[in-house]
Amino acid sequence: MHIYDPAMRRAPAANLPHIAPWVRRAVAGLAVLLCCGLAPVLAADNDASVFRNNEVTLRLVRAKEPVDGAVRAALLVDLAPGWKTYWIDPGASGVPPLIDLSRTAGFQTIDQHFPPPHRFGEDMTRANGYEGDVAFAFELAVEPGETIETVAASLFLGVCKDICIPVQADLAAGTQATDDEAVASAFAALPTEAADGAFEVSGAADGKSLRVAVIDDADGAGAPDLFVTSAGGWYFDEPSRVSREGGHIVYDVPIAERPSGVDGRPEAVDLLFTREGKGLSATSVRVSPAG
Repeated sequence: MHIYDPAMRRAPAANLPHIAPWVRRAVAGLAVLLCCGLAPVLAADNDASVFRNNEVTLRLVRAKEPVDGAVRAALLVDLAPGWKTYWIDPGASGVPPLIDLSRTAGFQTIDQHFPPPHRFGEDMTRANGYEGDVAFAFELAVEPGETIETVAASLFLGVCKDICIPVQADLAAGTQATDDEAVASAFAALPTEAADGAFEVSGAADGKSLRVAVIDDADGAGAPDLFVTSAGGWYFDEPSRVSREGGHIVYDVPIAERPSGVDGRPEAVDLLFTREGKGLSATSVRVSPAG
């Protein structure tokens, strides 16, 4: 099974290996979605690649030709004004998107990619996600000797405004749902991979937080942000910017929760630094002892 890489770069067909660290937050978010007696809404559109309701339009598209042996596809999410949906680490109040592509015939592995999120809401409604239009990108490596005629996706997303509504849809993108331009745009919006040494991470002396230094020479070019994740039951609160030192922005990242029975710091974390809708990501960055 293809295993998810928690820095927003890679995921399995249904996100399943990575769900465990987020399951408690997801359950809490689902409780919010269902508290008003709402049941998931099912796709009911004549076009098998499109779901539409008053809050969101979902469209599954694919590229016409494979790239390096993989079929590229994208889920285009068009939210109505004021409505929001969530990133894979949705924060304390959101629900991560669940996207299962495993019903697609002919794939070998599946990678899921998510664009940089932003933060919204206050206090208990603080969350990480998206407003307006956003696209999630997929790469489906083709099994040798096979072809992928139709990309099939089962979706579950939370969309929220004054209330939250669960959206469930089964979509299929065959040759009639090709859109090379939309797929290319989805991939162009993804975070870029950081160069070695772009991030430095250490544990704080009190064991309650991490200190993250990010190389950044664009002072004044929009408000930056930092998202920190790690598999295995680690959760981190929203970072606070400590200082700018010698071309670095330094953040303090509170450790909100550790795996059961674990003390100290995580061995490694995944980082996403964002500014004005663009992202720089790094996976499995080693966490050094406190200096």
